[in-house]
Amino acid sequence: MKTYKSRISISLLVFIALVCFSPVICVPVDNAVKYIIVALVVFGVIVMFMTSIKYVIDGQTLKIYFTYGIHTDIDIKSIKSIEKSHNILSSPAASLSRLAITYGKYGDLVLVSPRNQDDFIKTINEIRNA
Repeated sequence: MKTYKSRISISLLVFIALVCFSPVICVPVDNAVKYIIVALVVFGVIVMFMTSIKYVIDGQTLKIYFTYGIHTDIDIKSIKSIEKSHNILSSPAASLSRLAITYGKYGDLVLVSPRNQDDFIKTINEIRNA
């Protein structure tokens, strides 16, 4: 069993911080502290979810953990292709440097961002070709 943590993009974190904290600019000064606290909590929860994303290769199964305990399983033998991508679609990837994995009978797509992409691809391909 091999585990790969998700790469976390600084630019994505900055974008999320801007989205969380930009409403604070528009509120009256006397309410700003409340909005800052809410923004900090929301940002903290998002970062917590981002840091919990991981990809586990267990036998012939790729398990993609979105958050604590929630995951999806992909049969590695059903993977048709793995390509580098910068697609911004919502996905279990905390970076914009992603891999697009096409799998299944109907060409399902999932985007992932393992820290060591080359080793991840090599491991998946070794299992697919075995």
